[in-house]
Order: sequence, then structure tokens, then C-alpha cells
Amino acid sequence: MKTEVWNMSNMIELAKVEDIPKNEMHVFNVGKLEILVANVDGEFYAVENRCPHMGYPLFFGTLKGKILKCGFHNAEFDLSSGKALNEVTGKPLRVFKLAMQDSQILVEL
Repeated sequence: MKTEVWNMSNMIELAKVEDIPKNEMHVFNVGKLEILVANVDGEFYAVENRCPHMGYPLFFGTLKGKILKCGFHNAEFDLSSGKALNEVTGKPLRVFKLAMQDSQILVEL
């Protein structure tokens, strides 16, 4: 079993679990950074809200399981790893570590 070390001083609260319904996404502004949080059947993922292909917002894309498809050029990404899944781009998503504390969703910056 892999043990992850969290730097709680770099964690910020983004939302409460109930703020993001299952199989939906929400964007949070943290300074100049936009973080997209997706709730995939109760499991949460956080990525930068910019497609690495051309920088368009990923919020306008579609979510199918943990696969996020950009709504502009159809680039697909695995939310758990950020890995690009088709030929549109080889660049991965920027992925943020999440932690849950009570009903709060925290993200490590």
C-alpha cells in the first residue's frame, strides 16, 4: 500500500462535497488559476481548466466516466493521471492532488 504525504500548509478548501453533484464538473478560481473539479460517481478529480492543446476551457467539454473530452478539438484525457488519450495532443493535463476533510474538498497547490 502506497502512503501519500500531504503538505497541509499548501492545501486550500475549494468546496463542499455536496456542491458538486455526481458526474458533474465545477470550476473554481484560485487567484489567476482556474481549477476544474469533477465528481465521477463520488470520486473527485482536480485539473487545470485549460486544455494543453490550445488553452481552451475544459469546462465546456464532456465527462464520460473519468475521461474528459475537450469541447473544442476533441482531445481526451484521463482525469486520474492527466494523460492524453488520443492523437489530438500528447501533452498531459495539469493534475492537482485532492484531500477530503469532513465534507470539504481540499486541493494542494
